Amino acid sequence: MARSLSPQRRLLKTLDPNFAEKIRNSFSFQGFMQAHKGELVAIEPGYVEIHLPFSEALAQQHGFFHGGVVATAADSASGYATYTVLEPDEECLSAEFKINFLSPANGSKLIARGSVIKAGRNLVITEATVSVLREQEEIECAIMIHTLARSKNVRSGQKNVKG
Repeated sequence: MARSLSPQRRLLKTLDPNFAEKIRNSFSFQGFMQAHKGELVAIEPGYVEIHLPFSEALAQQHGFFHGGVVATAADSASGYATYTVLEPDEECLSAEFKINFLSPANGSKLIARGSVIKAGRNLVITEATVSVLREQEEIECAIMIHTLARSKNVRSGQKNVKG
């Protein structure tokens, strides 16, 4: 699917020249995506695309991708899109999201695309769309609006849990 960015989104500033490497490194620590063969397919300023192949372990009782898996893919894509506009010493954490399911996630692969809408001083607003590949056709199944908090207190690959 072709993407068209609004004029405001075309003005996004990337503050870390190594954002793609930072995203790949962080993704390698994401246990869920690694366990289920998630793949980073595209990394661009303000945009990330992730693919996740179907497996029975990701299915709900009707044989579709579980809604929680769809939300996880959207969260990851929009979260990593946020990384593209952060300072080199920053990461992000979800503050809030709303997801609307548009159709059953019935397909051979999930395709999650995250885009930055606005990067603020403390919060970044993003959106994600999630599609499934069904019989070689891409069908949109969910859309998410996501707010992420910028943080200098967490690091990918480190134990951030206290106690």
